[in-house]
Amino acid sequence: MRLSGNFSLDEFLVSQTAERKGGEILQHQMNPPQQVIDNMQYLVDETVQPLRTLLGVPMKISSGYRCEELNTAIGGSNRSQHVHGQAADIILSDRMIYELASERTRRVIENKGREIIRQSWRPGINANFYLFAVTCMYLDDLDVDQVIHEYGTPGEPAWVHVSASRERNRRQILRIDRDGSKELTLEEALALGG
Repeated sequence: MRLSGNFSLDEFLVSQTAERKGGEILQHQMNPPQQVIDNMQYLVDETVQPLRTLLGVPMKISSGYRCEELNTAIGGSNRSQHVHGQAADIILSDRMIYELASERTRRVIENKGREIIRQSWRPGINANFYLFAVTCMYLDDLDVDQVIHEYGTPGEPAWVHVSASRERNRRQILRIDRDGSKELTLEEALALGG
């Protein structure tokens, strides 16, 4: 089932842990209730596909929906929006950094970031940081409940968590690392690349 021009439902269901465990976990993971599918459709329509279109490069969903059993098995939060199909962890293709076709998009994002924090980003930020930064900068234009710079180092997140929900829209920017989580302002978020 296609959720958009660039994303399929299967991309939001795949889980190596569920595949490894098999049985009921895999069965529940691959057959989400209709409400969860509706929530994933909303997430894609309002947040993920607009980001993909804006950036113009492939994105990989490293974790989308998690059935309750899977969420427990991986030690996920019992309040995780993944359980409701309202969140995705995304990895942006490094093509964003290297391809000439992406240069204009990178420059636009870098210039907008420089206008906000009055400094340039350092060399070596990763593609995921561009995804994080652009999500933060367009927070008011997208339906984003949370955008999270997860693990990695400042300016080089291991992945970017985005969530969207019809019920709440906190427009919250966070950074999570092994020391815990911290809410950030737009300026603090963009300064992670400085």
